Amino acid sequence: MLQLAFVLLCLAASNGSEALAQDAMPTLSGSFADLCAADSEHPSKLWKISSRLDPALWRSRIVCDLSSPARPILRLTVHPGDAPDQSVGDAPTERVEIQIRKQVVKFDRPTWYHFAFRLEAPWRGIGNRTVIHQVKQNIPTEETKPLGMCQAANPLFKIEAIPTETGANFVAKVRGSADCNAGQSRIVCGPWHLNLGQWNDVNVMLKPSLTEGESALQVHLNGRDCDISYTGRLGFLDHGMRDQDGHPFIDTQPRFGIYRDTLPDVTQSIDFADIQFWSTDPSSDPAWSKSTVSAK
Repeated sequence: MLQLAFVLLCLAASNGSEALAQDAMPTLSGSFADLCAADSEHPSKLWKISSRLDPALWRSRIVCDLSSPARPILRLTVHPGDAPDQSVGDAPTERVEIQIRKQVVKFDRPTWYHFAFRLEAPWRGIGNRTVIHQVKQNIPTEETKPLGMCQAANPLFKIEAIPTETGANFVAKVRGSADCNAGQSRIVCGPWHLNLGQWNDVNVMLKPSLTEGESALQVHLNGRDCDISYTGRLGFLDHGMRDQDGHPFIDTQPRFGIYRDTLPDVTQSIDFADIQFWSTDPSSDPAWSKSTVSAK
C-alpha cells in the first residue's frame, strides 16, 4: 500500500509539472516563415503588411535572415514616401510595419509577449516621432474628421525609438479616453538610452480595459522594469471600433516595424527576432526571461 501511494504521488506530481509546463507554453510564436515568401498573390497567413505599402516594394522593405534556424531575424526598412498617410490634424507619415493577424490582445484579458529588436545605424531624425511597436483601437473612418467629430485615434500602447545624437531613446506611451477628443498620451517608460546595433529585449504584460482603473500594463526593457505600472483606461470608450455585435474590440493587433513622421532623404532599418505571445503567465518559460544573444 505504501509503495502504491508513493507511485500515485509521483504520477500526480509529474502530471502537475507537465500541466504547468503546458500552461507556460507560448500560445503563438511570431514565425516569419510565410512572411519571407509573401507577395500580392500569396499573402502571409500570420502577418498583415502595411496596407498602403506597394506590394512591389515588399521584398526590398521586408528581408529575412534565416541563416540561424534557431533564431530567424526580420529586417524592416522604411524609405521616404513608403505607405504615405496624413490624417486630419496630424503630421504626414510613412511606415513599413507587420501586424499579427490573430486576435491576441483583447479587452479585460491579460496577454504576455516578448520580442527583441535592434536599431541599425544610422538612426537619424532627431526629435522625430518614430514608433517601432503599437497596439490600437481605431475609430471608424466615418466618425473621424472631416466626416465625423473625432480626431484620428492614437495607439492605446506604443513604443518609440526616438533618434538622438548618440543613438535613440526608448519611450513607452499609453492612451485611454472616455471622449475621442479628450486625453493625451502618457509616458510610462523612459526616455532610456538605446545603443545602435545592439539587441534589446522587451517583455510586456498588457490587459487593456475601457473601465478606469481596471487596465494592467507592465513593460520591461533588458530586464529593467518601467517606473509606472499603469492601471488607467486604455482605448476609446465612446467611438472606438466595435465588432458586429456592438462590443468594443482592438482591431490593430500588435504591430512591429517603423511608423514615423515623414523624413525626406532618410532611410531607417530595424531588426526583430523572438516574437512570442502567451495567454497565461509565462514566468516559468525560459523564452520569457532569457537574455538576448547577439546574432551574427
